Amino acid sequence: MKKLAWAWMVLGFAVAMAQPTAQLESKALSLINEARARGLACRGGGGGVRLPPLRYDATLAQAARGHALNMGRYGFMSHYFRGVGPRVRVARAGYGYLRMSEIIFKGRNSDPARAVRWWLRSPAHCRAIMNPHYTEFGAGLSRVGHAWAVVLAQPR
Repeated sequence: MKKLAWAWMVLGFAVAMAQPTAQLESKALSLINEARARGLACRGGGGGVRLPPLRYDATLAQAARGHALNMGRYGFMSHYFRGVGPRVRVARAGYGYLRMSEIIFKGRNSDPARAVRWWLRSPAHCRAIMNPHYTEFGAGLSRVGHAWAVVLAQPR
């Protein structure tokens, strides 16, 4: 009986940890969509046009989460892990795209506002967020290592 109680306690803890992470990922989407709705102009050009919100896509989120977890677990920040880049990860996850970009961030905490602020101040990341072709979004956060990966895409 004690083993069963312990298993339920561990499962409950895992579910409790997953929920806040999903809420933080959702907050990142909200902040990105706020920038798109405002028509944020990016430094160095790009943006400046109000855009519709990105839609959440579970397959993109799966690809993003896997990469964020690897960055957090192994302590690196790169679009490539063991020679595999974002295009391959997204295709392996089963998402068919016409265009896609991945943006990543590693910080001292898991605050989505900090990550989104950094992306919006970076010309290349801002242009990806403000790309009018992108309509779907998936985010991944690793609380270990505070690593973020976001995939923006235009589906086939």
